[in-house]
Parts: sequence; structure tokens; C-alpha cells
Amino acid sequence: MEKKTETLENKIKVYFKKIREEVIIPEPSKPGDAGSDARIMGFKKIINEKGEKKLSDIDSETYTLKPLERIGCSLGFATAIPEGYYFKVVPRSGLALWEGLSILNTPGTIDSGYRNEWMAIVVNLSNEERTLKKGERICQIILGKLFPYEVIITKQLPDSDRGLGGFGSTGKN
Repeated sequence: MEKKTETLENKIKVYFKKIREEVIIPEPSKPGDAGSDARIMGFKKIINEKGEKKLSDIDSETYTLKPLERIGCSLGFATAIPEGYYFKVVPRSGLALWEGLSILNTPGTIDSGYRNEWMAIVVNLSNEERTLKKGERICQIILGKLFPYEVIITKQLPDSDRGLGGFGSTGKN
């Protein structure tokens, strides 16, 4: 099988802006990797004041996440993604398996027009407290391509083999 080499001319250019100087910009570790690890650069807690919810920065190098608790983890960078593309923020499989940590709203979607700092919403799905540390790898980002589509409203859909089978209807025992 012939190995295709990518040249700089045919790569998509995504501009990253560091919000904090110490940020390590996510890049693929090896050629062909789909995801690039992003690191925690800060913590944002949900505060409910007088019935109004807002995010508040926590000035700490670590945060201990209780079971089923969630926290916003600032990633320390903003981007300019070319139109026609987007990024997905997804969990790291090792943290999910070994630590019970996941990313809510998975995949988180970063649109091409978004210019603010990125954040991952981390949840502890384990039965034990987990301590998160600034600088640790917490999620992956994956570049995706948009496919334009047209919405067509109809009263009748074409038939399919599955038909109106519900959730789980494709499995065989």
C-alpha cells in the first residue's frame, strides 16, 4: 500500500491564540492521529446567585471533583477555524476507563465563528473523588468537516429495511 505524504500546502490552517502564556497548543502526537490532547488551564464553577446562574473562576492549581459533580475546565486558547469546518471536544478514553472522568455535551462543538476561550465540561462518573490538576491532559479535540444539507419537509418518508423499528431494533439475539 502506498503511503500518502501530506504537504503543508494541502493542510487546513487553523489559527490558535494563547489566552495564557503557559498553554500548550493541542497538536496530533503522531501522523494520522485523529485527536489532539488539550490541557486544563483553569477551573470554572457554576454559581447560582438570586436565581441567576453564572460561571466563576476558581483560583487554584487543583480541583477535587466529587462523584457526579461537573466543572468547567478552561483550555487556555481560542481559535479561528476555517468556514466549513468545526472541532469536536471529546473524552480521553484512558480517563474515562480508569478514572471515570468524561466530558459532558459530548461531543462539544466549536463552530468556525467562535472566538472565545475553549472550555471542556468535565464530569466525575466514578464513585470516588478525583483531583484535577492544571496542566493535565483532560480531553481531545478533533477537526471535522461540515457537509451542507437542505431541509426538505415531507409528509411521507421513503421506506427502509428497518422501517419504524425503535431503539435497539437492529440487534439480533
